[in-house]
Amino acid sequence: MPYCDRQDVIDRLSASGIIYVTDDDGDNGDPTPEELGYIDQAISACDAEIDAALLPYVSIPIDGSNEWLRHRDVDLAVERVIERKGQSVPTSLKDAADRTRRWLELIRKGEMRVPGLAYPSDLSSEVDSSLGRPRVVNPTTGE
Repeated sequence: MPYCDRQDVIDRLSASGIIYVTDDDGDNGDPTPEELGYIDQAISACDAEIDAALLPYVSIPIDGSNEWLRHRDVDLAVERVIERKGQSVPTSLKDAADRTRRWLELIRKGEMRVPGLAYPSDLSSEVDSSLGRPRVVNPTTGE
């Protein structure tokens, strides 16, 4: 399940910006379905990047929506759409994508949590706080 949708990316780049980065036929008109598909491909790739950070802690796909994840997905997808044709990413958009990757790495390491996301360990006191990480146990003593 995508964390953002095509319109979120279009809104971030603006209508003219999306034409600039997706217009392969040079008509400077509304993007074709194929050109809009580039946005969907970028979103899909970025969803996988986010899922990789979350997987040790939550079940994928996540039920419902999360605004923080939606914005992070847009940060990454915008960068990916712009880079598709070898174009340079404006500094403000590059900085947003880089910041998102730093945060995802902290989440993957368990040093940061996604705001507003319910982790299984929050829902049950029986769930080990080291969910997703291997535990070393002495098989003889169980400790």
